[in-house]
Amino acid sequence: MTTSCQRVVRWGGSAVLCALLLWTWAAPLGAMEPPAADAQALWNYITQEPNFRKWGTWQEFQKLRRSTSPFGFYVKIYINDVALQAKGTTLPPGSILVREGFGMNSNTYAPSDQIIAYTVMYKVKGFNPKGNDWFWVHYSGTGKVMQSGVVDQCLKCHNTARDNDFVLDHRLR
Repeated sequence: MTTSCQRVVRWGGSAVLCALLLWTWAAPLGAMEPPAADAQALWNYITQEPNFRKWGTWQEFQKLRRSTSPFGFYVKIYINDVALQAKGTTLPPGSILVREGFGMNSNTYAPSDQIIAYTVMYKVKGFNPKGNDWFWVHYSGTGKVMQSGVVDQCLKCHNTARDNDFVLDHRLR
């Protein structure tokens, strides 16, 4: 015969076990915390599964786009959930925007399959207050860090969107 005290202990132990299992399943396998302002750690973060190619994007970036930047004649833009779900005119810390730049076929001017660069905007609280805390990275098409930090070449273009949190071609609301 089981006493009421034994039933409570047995139920309590089961509840703890269930809570632990639910917590384990709720956290995605291999999920990492967003890194500090470190280009290699950021690359590792955005390329882990599920990688940035599985992220969403804003309406105007749904298709491959022509670009005039030196980082790809055609581009795809990927945006993490932190940025996609943001409200207002400033994206929150943790926002990541990845721009995948493709080459162009010289005889047809159509996009090639060759990725020539990745450029990333990553908002890190306290990193660069004058630049709305954006950490910029330019990676080669193979993921090698070319430039990172407060990158002048990035700011040349993005300064024109200072009133839009340095985000080009999409109006934050």
